[in-house]
Amino acid sequence: MENQPAGWLILHTEGKETASYELHTGKNRIGRVASTNKPDIPVADDMYVSRNHAVLVVRINDRNQYEYLIADNAEVQGKPSMNGTYINGDTTRLDDRPLKLKDGDTIQVGVTKFVLKTADVAITVDDAVKLTQKLGYTETVDVFKPGVVLRKRV
Repeated sequence: MENQPAGWLILHTEGKETASYELHTGKNRIGRVASTNKPDIPVADDMYVSRNHAVLVVRINDRNQYEYLIADNAEVQGKPSMNGTYINGDTTRLDDRPLKLKDGDTIQVGVTKFVLKTADVAITVDDAVKLTQKLGYTETVDVFKPGVVLRKRV
């Protein structure tokens, strides 16, 4: 597991060119690039993405397997991203509590979508891209639609 990517986020948004981003154990910050902000997974050309939009944490569990957890980012300024983070087209907005992800889940920040490909399923980045390109696109959540709510957990 050392020195190998823990997985990849594959940009999979209608009208955008496919791109891949390596995930490593620890925090992988997703956000808009600015002169004072260099996220691990940069999102360009999306005015609805905050500089510190979401955090995807990769950790190794007690069975020595990767776990992937995502939260809307309240870690920097103590407040959520402006336009939310959504999973698999669900209109329920994530909050700052981590949600466990699995291979193939779609993460939407702003109107940009990424597909998680785990190291258990894809051995190389080329495999990850090819597997993602075979998928259809997940419906884009309209971040301005009434009824988009914060995710409540028990």
